[in-house]
Amino acid sequence: MTVWNQPGPGGVGGSPQPRRGLDADGLPSLKVPRILMIAGAAALLTGIALFVAAVRTTPAVLDKNAVALEDNGTAASLILLEDTEYGFYSTDADIACTVSDPAGAALDVYPLDWKSGDPPQVLGFRSTDAGTYTVSCTGDSAIRINLARASPEGALGARLAFVSIPFGLVGLVVTVVGTIWLVVRRRRRSRAVVARLFGPQQAGSPAFQSYPPAAQQAHSSAPAVPSTTPGPQGGFQSPAPAAPPPTPNPQPAPPSQGSYGLAPQQVIYRPLPPPEGGQGA
Repeated sequence: MTVWNQPGPGGVGGSPQPRRGLDADGLPSLKVPRILMIAGAAALLTGIALFVAAVRTTPAVLDKNAVALEDNGTAASLILLEDTEYGFYSTDADIACTVSDPAGAALDVYPLDWKSGDPPQVLGFRSTDAGTYTVSCTGDSAIRINLARASPEGALGARLAFVSIPFGLVGLVVTVVGTIWLVVRRRRRSRAVVARLFGPQQAGSPAFQSYPPAAQQAHSSAPAVPSTTPGPQGGFQSPAPAAPPPTPNPQPAPPSQGSYGLAPQQVIYRPLPPPEGGQGA
């Protein structure tokens, strides 16, 4: 059962919870976009590191490093590296080769189930110590020895390269989205801080009104129109003198009570002279 007057979040005596997207101060929060950008950058760097490791792990099999062997079983002495995978390449899938290490011990030469390249790798073996090895092969086609394409290092490099692709793509997308989001939030936060310090400038505030109002100023600057009023003898009085032309940037006088910004003009009535040849009736 919920009691309305118990203290708690959002209730009486509870501290107000910040709205979504705002921090405790009521400003746009930078926490989520910053975390997103950092996570994306970390994923992107991880993908780059995995790709570099894949390139360094995968052996570079170059044709210029291949050594041709006799296909009639003649033994050849070759200086090989320590703990390195080597392979025999030939278009003849039925070649037979033997390898002896520097100590004279025979090494295991195994066939490959997966063959690729031109010519493809048919057999493979792994060296033990660095030194001079004795190699002999028989077959019906040319035989060469080189670093192995199919090797544990090559398989590891392929797996690292495969894993680096999603890390790199996801990290790049998340980094771009997080960066854009962070920039937008920073701008909104800056505007909120400025509005909080100086207050919002509204169009209806007195700071945007002129004194006197524009309509009153235009009315006061208009030239007075002369008028004629019938006199006591049936004639017309002379028009009042026209107002002087307005000076540039006039200083309007404060409006009097009950007026529209114009001071009342005094009207003077003068009798017309009597007609010639007698007194007027």
